[in-house]
Amino acid sequence: MVGVLVLMILMSTLLISCMGGPKYTYEEYKKIKAMNTDKDSGDTTEDFLADDNGDNDELQSFSRDLNDYYLYIEEFKSIYDRHTSELFILFDDFDGEKEDIDKKNQYADSIIEHEEGWIDDLEELVAPDFLDTYHICFMDYLNKEVLFYKYFLEADLEKVNSYAMEADDLRERSFVELEAVEKIFNDRAKKLSLEPPF
Repeated sequence: MVGVLVLMILMSTLLISCMGGPKYTYEEYKKIKAMNTDKDSGDTTEDFLADDNGDNDELQSFSRDLNDYYLYIEEFKSIYDRHTSELFILFDDFDGEKEDIDKKNQYADSIIEHEEGWIDDLEELVAPDFLDTYHICFMDYLNKEVLFYKYFLEADLEKVNSYAMEADDLRERSFVELEAVEKIFNDRAKKLSLEPPF
C-alpha cells in the first residue's frame, strides 16, 4: 500500500508539474481569433469583434475559465508541495520500518497529522465549479488515506485493506476527473480555432 502511495504521489507531482501557465492572455486570444477569419472577406479585426458577439462571449468565457483553472492548480500545487515534502520522508520511514512496531506507529501518527493538515488547507481552497468533482475526489482520497493509517494503528487489517482499496480508487478517479476537465478545455479551444491548452 505504501509503495503504491509513494508511486501515486510521484505520478501526481509529475502531472501537476507538467501544468504550465496559460499560453495566451484574453487579448492575445482575440487577436488570434481575428486573424483566423477569412482574410479575403475584407473585414478588419474591429469589424470581426464587433460583428461576432457570440464568439467573443465564448472566447471571453473560455479565457476566464482557463485562468480560473490555472489559478486553482497553482494554489493546489503550492499546498501539495508544502505537505508532500515532509510526507515523502515519512512514507519511506513507515515503509522501511520492519522490526520496531512502536516506531512504525509513530510514523503512522505523523502521517495522519500531516494528511489532516493537508485536508484542512484544501478545505480553504475554493475550486471553480468545473473542478468541484476533482477537488472533492482528491480530498476524499486523502480522508481514506487517513483512515488507512488510523486503522493500521488499531491493527484492524480488514479495515486497513478496505480503506487502501478505496483510497486507490479515489486517487484514480481524481486523475480521470482532471483529464476530463482538460479535454473539455481542448474541445472548447478547437471550436474557437485556438491551440488546445493541454
